[in-house]
Amino acid sequence: MNTPIGFKERLGAELAALERARADRTEQTPTSRHETQARARRVFAQPGVRRTVLAGLAAGAAATILATTGVLEPQNRRVHADTVAQVLDAAAVNASKGPGQEPGLRQWIYTDTVTCMPVCGNQASWIRYDGAQGAFVGKAFETKGRTAVVVNDIPDFLNQGRVGGEPRETWQVLSQLPTEPRELLARVSEDPFFAGGLDRSAPPTRSGPDNRHDFMEERPPAATATPGARFSRILNILQTAPNIPPEINAALYRALALIPGTELVGTSIRDAAGRPSLAIAFDFHDRMRTREYLYLDPQTYEYRGYRMDWDGERRFSNSFALASTGVVDHPGQVPGGPAPDPSNIVKMTPPIMAPPTKKH
Repeated sequence: MNTPIGFKERLGAELAALERARADRTEQTPTSRHETQARARRVFAQPGVRRTVLAGLAAGAAATILATTGVLEPQNRRVHADTVAQVLDAAAVNASKGPGQEPGLRQWIYTDTVTCMPVCGNQASWIRYDGAQGAFVGKAFETKGRTAVVVNDIPDFLNQGRVGGEPRETWQVLSQLPTEPRELLARVSEDPFFAGGLDRSAPPTRSGPDNRHDFMEERPPAATATPGARFSRILNILQTAPNIPPEINAALYRALALIPGTELVGTSIRDAAGRPSLAIAFDFHDRMRTREYLYLDPQTYEYRGYRMDWDGERRFSNSFALASTGVVDHPGQVPGGPAPDPSNIVKMTPPIMAPPTKKH
């Protein structure tokens, strides 16, 4: 697969800086201790070398993060790649090998997720590919107290016009994006379909009698062109899109490498599911000290989840892990598993709902 020019330039510059450092190290002669140290300091100060060397040193002292608290703990797990460009290129190559065929309209997208906000919970869910119905395992009025697969209708106005809503619509919009990473990044930054409706870089507010967190804060349109907004939008696609065309999925990872401030975390971090993962980070440098992480499988570079931390006026962390996903024929079915017992599937009585009225 051809590597885009912009991405190749960044990768080449980082590798060239590393080679210069190695060449200077080879030329050292055992003259004096002070001269050797001075030469090492000059090499370390070269553009790009400091970032690469620090990544290598940090990788040698890898650590884990507790899924519920985010506290670093020592762990001897090395990050094998040297730069963020190498990791994201490997993720793109892996993503390009994904399934390229759309599911049938009556098939279901199964996901098993772990969400920590900050208390962690596990949830298996299904959404029909046409977006008309969703399902989950739990209890409802119709189950009369027993646990069952609860199927519910999804109103169109709740499920259309945004990435991750209706699976078929999301696939169609994504498939129309350019595969050139710079062009894709520009389109994603401008199209409101990818805004997600939430400002991931804004801290949650507290409201209500129980002082709960409220994330319903819209992103200001003027902020969509910032590097942080672009990073968040791509993470939002990877998190919410139930299936992504392979060539677009690859371009998303390469587009991330073009965003200034995207960096590789040199230590292994545990995702919300407790798995040691590679982490790509972005620091917003805002008053809330917002920092976002993309988690990848350290062996296959497959998407695993995300994490977002705030450490401003108050500290808060929100993380998500994709434990399993796949296409199945029935709600309640897992990939490779048998069809569920029909007696264990309960249809929820739809509530009386009306589309929201427009504000004038």
